[in-house]
Amino acid sequence: MVMRFLVASLALLLGAYVACDHTREHYTREPKEYQTPPHIIVIMADDLGWNDVGFHGSNQIPTPNIDALAYNGVILNRHYVLPSCTPSRAAFLTGRYPIRMGMQGAGIKAGEPRGIPLEIRTLPEHLQGLGYVTRLIGKWHVGYHTPQHTPLHRGFDSFLGFYNSHITYYDYKYEQGNLSGFDMHRGSDPAWRDQGEYATDLFTEEALRIIDSHDPMRPLYLQISHLAVHPPLEVPMRDLRSDEFYHIREPNRRTFAAMVTRLDDSVGRVVASLGSKGLLKDSLILFLTDNGATPVGKFRNWGSNWPLRGTKYTLYEGGVRGVAAVWSPRLYETTRVSEQLIHMTDWLPTLYAAAGGNLRDLGDLDGVNQWPALSEGRAGTRHTMLLNIDEVSGTEAAIQGRFKLLRGSYSRGYYDGYHGESGRYLENLPYNTTLVLGSTVSKSITTYLGGPVTQPSAMVVLRLKASVECSGYSGQLRRGNFDACNETECLFDIVNDPCETKNIAKDYQKMVTQLDLFLEQHGNVLTKQALMPVDWHADPRSFNGTWEPWLSPEAMLYAFTNAATAVSTLAVCAHIGMVLLIVGLRAFL
Repeated sequence: MVMRFLVASLALLLGAYVACDHTREHYTREPKEYQTPPHIIVIMADDLGWNDVGFHGSNQIPTPNIDALAYNGVILNRHYVLPSCTPSRAAFLTGRYPIRMGMQGAGIKAGEPRGIPLEIRTLPEHLQGLGYVTRLIGKWHVGYHTPQHTPLHRGFDSFLGFYNSHITYYDYKYEQGNLSGFDMHRGSDPAWRDQGEYATDLFTEEALRIIDSHDPMRPLYLQISHLAVHPPLEVPMRDLRSDEFYHIREPNRRTFAAMVTRLDDSVGRVVASLGSKGLLKDSLILFLTDNGATPVGKFRNWGSNWPLRGTKYTLYEGGVRGVAAVWSPRLYETTRVSEQLIHMTDWLPTLYAAAGGNLRDLGDLDGVNQWPALSEGRAGTRHTMLLNIDEVSGTEAAIQGRFKLLRGSYSRGYYDGYHGESGRYLENLPYNTTLVLGSTVSKSITTYLGGPVTQPSAMVVLRLKASVECSGYSGQLRRGNFDACNETECLFDIVNDPCETKNIAKDYQKMVTQLDLFLEQHGNVLTKQALMPVDWHADPRSFNGTWEPWLSPEAMLYAFTNAATAVSTLAVCAHIGMVLLIVGLRAFL
């Protein structure tokens, strides 16, 4: 009886694999030259966890549109981001590691006078040079203390969104200490008239308006940087009254799930709009998160990175291994799971190359052009990457192949052992591939491109490949059963131990030495964080209750990197002076 069960199971898996291969035959295309650059649509979620989408194995929150985009494109299973908002977005926009700009630490506070240095060109600025119309919707969070640091001066032709780390979803307010103000801008002006509409819906409607009015003869770069699913936990009341999430035990996670559903609906509506406008056939769509979820601690959103260890703020996989998938008719081979290393900095050269740009125009970058690997099926060229060096928190990490070296712990290791709930409960509904097949994204591919779309049998295999499994792992990290890295360095084999449970540094000393040298080399070019205090001149009460740029370049009597260097030098000189004074006094006495 047992033997018959095993044989039947093996036959089922083999059939699914054959079905998957059969589907992939439809999606394999010969590499070819295109006469026009693609329309590039970037949809960036905020604080979305590994376990918050269906295609990574979760049954808890249906994400049929996001899943359909992933199954019909390429699932990027080893896509790495930075551990928090500002560094991650800075890396995406510049193609540079944040350590080169002093942007490697905590997110920019409201009223903090720092941002991406003005001499560094951003992705939209490069794309404008190729004739692109560039639009930004949603979150900015890379500096706005002067008008020159705001989106309209950093390469975007239009902007509807907010400057700070987050806002409330209906009245668009942000608080910083005792300061509070309105933070939603259309262009450079406060968008008071938009107040009251749920932010996810506001941003979606703006995207649809842009797509509908766009001239198809000009390439479009549209970046939709959603507030979702960053806290606060807010969602339309009708969504909470639904019994769709009755199976989720935690009430706050039910609210979070409703927020994810709104985000998923937005993805479907954007893809459908591209199809109805005739742009879908020439589009490249990238869906990604800026960092991992925050199941505990400050800015908690009840997301989940399960089974990956750690949360946002940490350099463990739960903080920096981000959800990502890319879709385009111009991809050489789709319906697959890519295990090649991809870093947030790679998107600038990759998208620029996809747009037909010459990479020599970009100068020296840390990012690697991944377009040949995605569009022509070539092997990936990235084998090492810096995850981050934060000299303030004392954390650093790097990857080489399957090995990851990590030192230090954020907030004394508070977040190191958390990942969020597994959601693998008996009361959960089974994964619904029919829902994915009937999603707006799947229907749009069929209606506007003639299909085919990935079938349920292939989805099952892709989902299995995109799920993380850890041998001998019970599913709940506790402080007694994982190696801490706050007092020693940790080396993990993240291919065979993606949950980072076993420190193998003693067994692979040569690899530790190589990664030590890699980190040291990057540490030598690090620009220290300026650590500028909040400037109370940014008080929204001085600007009709809104968060606005409060400095002019002429009024800035400091350069941030030079200021940080000067402070460090002053501290060293004071220390040396004190030592000499003590020595002199002792000799005199």
